[in-house]
Amino acid sequence: MTITERISKLMNILTQGLMDREDLVRLGFLSIIAEQPIYLYGRSGSGKKIIIDRLIKAFRAPKVQQFGRRNHQVTEKSEPYSITIYNSFDGSNPSMANSVQIIMEERLTRALILSGHQRPDVALNEAGIADCIHLVLSIPDTISAEALLYLLKEQGDLSQITVPQELMVSTDEWNAWLKDIQEVQISEDTFDIISAIATESEKNNIYISAKRWRGIARIIKAAAFFSGRKETGITDTLFLGSNIWGKRINNESLLNGFHKGLNTYLANHAPNINDLEAQLLQLQQNAEKAINASNDVFRTISFNNMDCIRYTITVAGEAITLYAPVEKIGTREDFHPFNELRHEETRVKCNYMGSSICLIAIDSQAKRTGMRASTNTTAGTMTGKKSFEEFAKLPTEVIRTNDPEKIRQNRDAISNLKQMILSAIETNAKALMALKTLYTEQKKHQDDPFLNKSTYQCFMEDLARQFKKVSENVQALQALQEVFLQKTTNESNT
Repeated sequence: MTITERISKLMNILTQGLMDREDLVRLGFLSIIAEQPIYLYGRSGSGKKIIIDRLIKAFRAPKVQQFGRRNHQVTEKSEPYSITIYNSFDGSNPSMANSVQIIMEERLTRALILSGHQRPDVALNEAGIADCIHLVLSIPDTISAEALLYLLKEQGDLSQITVPQELMVSTDEWNAWLKDIQEVQISEDTFDIISAIATESEKNNIYISAKRWRGIARIIKAAAFFSGRKETGITDTLFLGSNIWGKRINNESLLNGFHKGLNTYLANHAPNINDLEAQLLQLQQNAEKAINASNDVFRTISFNNMDCIRYTITVAGEAITLYAPVEKIGTREDFHPFNELRHEETRVKCNYMGSSICLIAIDSQAKRTGMRASTNTTAGTMTGKKSFEEFAKLPTEVIRTNDPEKIRQNRDAISNLKQMILSAIETNAKALMALKTLYTEQKKHQDDPFLNKSTYQCFMEDLARQFKKVSENVQALQALQEVFLQKTTNESNT
């Protein structure tokens, strides 16, 4: 039996029946093995004692000392305890706070667990040890419907579990594992996650001591070690995206940093979906314009440093001149033309409907009162509150039909677009392969004993969504390719 198989069996026993609390048990075990102090926070009756009892049962004949609200007198001992536990920890109790500080400073225990119902930021700050406690494990205030149903149906005593001797951790094994854990290397991906969180902490003036970072790094390395790896991976860091930082506002800020780190990881290993979608949209717009392109030459005027079509309309008895960029001809997109002041006229909306006929719609208020009586603002855009009414369909003046130069330009544009679409298909195909490889690689870790399953599930679902989006991109690009092929065939036949 490998160490991964053994620890997985041990975790299954320790978490049995503790629905919604499995990750707390796993992190608690890792923290004990890595000798990192933790604060177990939860309301009365939330299951703190059961979690602690189960963590103790993971070890073979551990030397445990427990303190309560009244009894917290530290006794001298030549050899440190395996685990020291403070039940009902009260940060406002000077004697208890002093006792904890003595134990940590004099290294009188290998693992320290503080358990209490006081909010972590209050309890730890009052005791003056906020920087010394490396993880805060918060038991949820609520219970899921699934967990509640299990508890109501389960007749057994959750405090009674049996851990086989061969699965228990001995002191010698603990010592040997610590040495092996130290040999595990921190990967670049792991460093990117830590760096992103550290950057966010600095940005929000959240102090995280170097000692705490080293402790967290050791926990990450321990997770990798028990998964049979000599280098940490992205899945070993997923617990950093949970509420382990103590103060609620700290959790929110550092969770944001964690997600930025994940985005950096995806940027390093997977394509940028936003870039691919922007490329597809641009190609679709260019393709529509090329397919509907006219071989005619239109009368234009240089306006705002571009060739424009000039239209004159009469609104409420007023003659209004508008300028539409000639490049919009053949498209189906809504746009605002320019007015004589060279500004976008937001009270007017134009659309060439895939032709050279310009459909003009006007803001209903401006249509009634006139353009000069209303105000041209940026507040009412195509997606804003203005209500547009169809006003006119105006032809565009042609000065030359079937112009040879325009025909050549249109053919060149189609040829270039065909190459761009082919290149985009290849790019998206590579993106699909990269996402598939990444998904397959990360799926190997789904049974890791210390995987944060909720964060992992969200991460994998995000990868699956990205894969679906890129697949849809490929289908859309292939459809464009087919349209151009059909157009080329039709032109050849004529």
